[in-house]
Amino acid sequence: MTVAIIASSALSTDFSGGVTAFESVLVVLGLVASAITIGLGFRWAGASRGVMERSILLVAAVLLMLSLLGLSVSGSASERAAWFDFLDGLLAFASVAAVAALCAGGTGSLARRRRVMDGAFKFFAISVTCLSVVALGLLLTSVLYLGWEYLSWDLVTNYASRLPEKAGIRAALAGTIWICVICALVAIPVGVATAIYLEEYATDSKLTRLIDLNISNLAGVPSIVYGIIGLTVFARFFGVLGPINDPAIQFGATHYDEYLSAAGDPLRLKLAHRHVEPRALKAGDTVIGPRGNDVEVSVVPDNAGESSHEVWETDAAEPYQRSVDRSWYYFQLPFGGGVLAGGLVLALVVLPIVIVATREALKAVPDSLREAALALGSTRWQMVRSVTLPSALPGIMTGSILAFSRAMGEAAPLLVLTGVLFIRFTPQHLMDDFTAMPLQIYNWAGRPQAEFHAVAASSIIVLLLVLLSFNALAIVIREWFQKPTQ
Repeated sequence: MTVAIIASSALSTDFSGGVTAFESVLVVLGLVASAITIGLGFRWAGASRGVMERSILLVAAVLLMLSLLGLSVSGSASERAAWFDFLDGLLAFASVAAVAALCAGGTGSLARRRRVMDGAFKFFAISVTCLSVVALGLLLTSVLYLGWEYLSWDLVTNYASRLPEKAGIRAALAGTIWICVICALVAIPVGVATAIYLEEYATDSKLTRLIDLNISNLAGVPSIVYGIIGLTVFARFFGVLGPINDPAIQFGATHYDEYLSAAGDPLRLKLAHRHVEPRALKAGDTVIGPRGNDVEVSVVPDNAGESSHEVWETDAAEPYQRSVDRSWYYFQLPFGGGVLAGGLVLALVVLPIVIVATREALKAVPDSLREAALALGSTRWQMVRSVTLPSALPGIMTGSILAFSRAMGEAAPLLVLTGVLFIRFTPQHLMDDFTAMPLQIYNWAGRPQAEFHAVAASSIIVLLLVLLSFNALAIVIREWFQKPTQ
C-alpha cells in the first residue's frame, strides 16, 4: 500500500513545466525505492520497538513526506531553485538512511543484529557501486549520442574553425600529447625519487616532517593555483630574465630584417644576432628571396624596377619588419607560455599524487625483503634498486596512471598559463604556443551554437580514447615489470 500511495503521488506531480519523461521515471523509481525501504523498516520494527526506534521511524516518515511535498510543487524546472531540488533529494536520502540505521541496530540476538548489519552494509555498497556505474553509463551514452554526428577522421586531421562542419582538434591533440609527455618525464622520476628518499633514506627529523606536511598540503591545492604559480615561475621567471617577447637567454633562433622588392615579394636579410640595429639595404647585398634562394639585390630609383631582385630606394631605406625562424631545438629563458611551461605546470599538479602513491607502494613491500637483502651484504641503494623498487613497481605505475589521467583532463592551470583557445598550428619546439583538448572542448562548449556542442562531445570521445590508450600502455609496462618479481 505504501508503494502504491507514493507512486500515485509521484505520477500526479505536475511535470508540465519542462521536465522530461526520463526525469519522471527517475523520480518514480526513487520514490518506490524509498517507499520499499520505509515499508520494510516498519515491518521489521514490529510492536516490540521502544520509544527511540518508533521516534526514528516517525522522523523518517516525516522526511519522506516532506520530500514528496517538494516534488509535488507545480512549476517549471527553471522556476524551482537549485538548492530546493538539492534539499528535496537530501530529505529523501535522510529518510532511507534513518530506516537503514534502525534496521541495522534492531532488537534481537547479537548474531541476528550482526547479520542484519552485514546485509545492510553489503546492500549499501552494492547500491552505491551500481549507482556509480549507471551514472557513468548515462554520461557516456549521452556523449556518444550527441557527438556521433561529427565523429570522423576529419575531426582529428582538421584545425579549429569557425564552421562546425570543418572544425577539428589537430592542434589541440598535438598540444595535449606534448604537454602530457613532458609532464610524465618530469613528474614520475621526481615523484618516485622523492618517495624513495622519504621511505628508504630519510630519518624522522624536522625536515622530513616539514616535507610530509607540504606534500599533504600540495595535494589539496586547487589546480588553478598551480596555473598562477606556473605563470609567475616558468612563463615569466619572476621577471628577472626580461620579458617573454625579448628573453635574456635565447639560442636556436635566426633573425631577419625583411624588405619589399619592386615586385612586392619579401626579401630577408640574415642578421648576426637579434640586437643588430636596422640598416639600409645596399646594392650587392645577398638576401633570401621569396623561394628560399639567395638573391643579390640592386637598389633602383622609386618606380624604376619591377623584378624580385630589385628594391626601390624608399623600400631599401629601412626594413618593414623583423622576423625570426626557430629551430626544433629552440630554447629561451624565461620559457613563456609554451609547451615546456605547460608540461611543468601539469607536473606540479600531479606530483603530490605520484609521491603519495609511490610511498604507499613502498610501504606495502615486506620489511623481511629489505632485511634479507641487507643481510646478504647489499648496500641500501642495491637493496632499493633490486628488491624494493621492483616489488613496488605495480603500485607505482597504478598511481602514475591515475596522476596522468588527471593531468590530461586539466584545463584551469593551462587557461591561466596560456589563455589561448584558438590555434591553427601544431607545436614545433618546446617554446612554441599550444592549446590542449580540454581548452578546445571548453571553448566549443561555451558557444551558443548547438553544432559546436556536438563537436565538443566528439572531442570528448577522442580525449577518452587517447586517455585509455596511454593507460593501456602504462598497464602493459606495469605487467611486464611485475613478471620477474612474481
